[in-house]
Amino acid sequence: QVALLGLDVLGAFVSRLSGRFKSYIGTVLMPLIDRMGDAKDQVREQAQNLILKLMNEVAPPMYIWERLAVGFKHKNYRSREGVCLCLVATLNIYGAQLLTLSKLVPHLCIAFGDSNSQVRDAAILAIVEVYRHVGEKVRIDLTKRGIPPGR
Repeated sequence: QVALLGLDVLGAFVSRLSGRFKSYIGTVLMPLIDRMGDAKDQVREQAQNLILKLMNEVAPPMYIWERLAVGFKHKNYRSREGVCLCLVATLNIYGAQLLTLSKLVPHLCIAFGDSNSQVRDAAILAIVEVYRHVGEKVRIDLTKRGIPPGR
């Protein structure tokens, strides 16, 4: 309950401050990544929604993703999975035009070999979504990174 109310308050600040909230993004993103690793589904979902709200109201998606990419290496597997799922949601909402996917694909390649199966599945889902938006360029990039073509 405390985490949910905190996320609600943070969402209200984002709505109220809009572009002026940009200076707080660095302070807020790490705790949001931590909340994406919460035991409760509702908290994880609300943290992801708040990140998407930041992209919509405060700063461009790539600005957020440059700071959010550290979540791919988070110690909590649910946070790593949440970052992959957040990338899928970002692609579905904003498309690939606003993102520099060449900076994010290497993180997904590393997540393919994650020790947790949920993270691996989320990374595969994310790369499928990237492929859906970008096409063959991603397959070529994956081959260069040593990912087998069958995979």
